Amino acid sequence: MLKRVLLITMLASTILFVYGCGEPGTMEEDIRPEDPINDNDGHPAEIEEWIENSRETFGGQTRLYNDELYILVTYGEKPTGGFDVEIAAVVEQEEKLVVTANFSEPGEDEVVTQALTYPYDLVVVEETDLPIEFVATGDETEIPVIE
Repeated sequence: MLKRVLLITMLASTILFVYGCGEPGTMEEDIRPEDPINDNDGHPAEIEEWIENSRETFGGQTRLYNDELYILVTYGEKPTGGFDVEIAAVVEQEEKLVVTANFSEPGEDEVVTQALTYPYDLVVVEETDLPIEFVATGDETEIPVIE
């Protein structure tokens, strides 16, 4: 009897494991790449220069380059480490492309690097003519749009 219970438990666990490891449900409208690009490696020189010139500014901006839309959200110059920005979603809606970025600041008791930092996130999507709307979540309430 114990063997039967153990066998049924193992079978149920295996089924749940296989089911849980399946492809996650995704919204078709979410066009954010699985692995966002957030460093300068491999970008065209023009894009690297754009990132470098933008890093001290807080805001969201876009740049078309070779039929791709680069979406950059910068958090500006911060006095320490522990600040972060992550583009959480890029969702195509009926008449606009909504870019949601999550901002976080270090907690009061959090140990952080004592150096100036310039948090940013960058994603690359297919070119679109839709207007872009930036939405902030987390420790910020809005994202200034940089033209």
